[in-house]
Amino acid sequence: MSTYIVGDVHGHLIKLIDLLIEAGLIDETHHWIGRTAHLWFMGDFFDRGPHGIGVVDLIMRLQPEAEDAGGAIRALLGNHEILFLGANRFQGMKKFQLSWQRNGGQSTDMALVTSRQLAWLRNLPALASVEDRLLMHADAIFYLDYGQSIEETNESFGEILRGDDPDEWDRLLDDFSQRMAFSSPRVDSYGNIAEVLGYYGGRQIIHGHTPIQYLIEGIVPKMAYVYMGGQCVDVDGGMYLGGPGFIYRLPD
Repeated sequence: MSTYIVGDVHGHLIKLIDLLIEAGLIDETHHWIGRTAHLWFMGDFFDRGPHGIGVVDLIMRLQPEAEDAGGAIRALLGNHEILFLGANRFQGMKKFQLSWQRNGGQSTDMALVTSRQLAWLRNLPALASVEDRLLMHADAIFYLDYGQSIEETNESFGEILRGDDPDEWDRLLDDFSQRMAFSSPRVDSYGNIAEVLGYYGGRQIIHGHTPIQYLIEGIVPKMAYVYMGGQCVDVDGGMYLGGPGFIYRLPD
């Protein structure tokens, strides 16, 4: 079994399809041929690109195909899913609409979304443990404010997204403004890594959220960025910044 990870897509459906075909996970008709492979998406399907709903539709359609073949497709919740869900749920509250639009919200996505897709998005986990790695969308430590285990944190996120308290939604979105908790010279990065892994488990953090271009200036990333002595892996290839993206295969 091989495990593959896709970072932030941000509506760039064509780039995603090309990557999945190149990796041998789907065929030219966009059906699963990855057999028993496991494929993880790190969130941020929406905004800043034209086909967010197309990305969600593809993932949801491929999930049962992969399962039938003995494989699996899973996804994490990103902050742009929360922005989208908040704008959909609180349509009468201007701040949620403006926040979503300022962050690249696409009106076509909102017009095309179905109740089934909304339910799928609301039930995405915030964290996952995969082959002794901790998968989290954001390179941030605020997750610990919502729970000190993967299960507890995922349940806390779920309760907010199933609820109607705009203050809780607003707080969660504000927390997601954090980034670079594991790479900034202004913070105790090694201490943050140790704390997060100490509570959630695992020997390595894999995340998106922060484009690799933000960490290494002047490059167009075509592979994951492994840093902090191998303790962290950034898989956000910056598709919306013009990068081609990539699919990261977990080392055996």
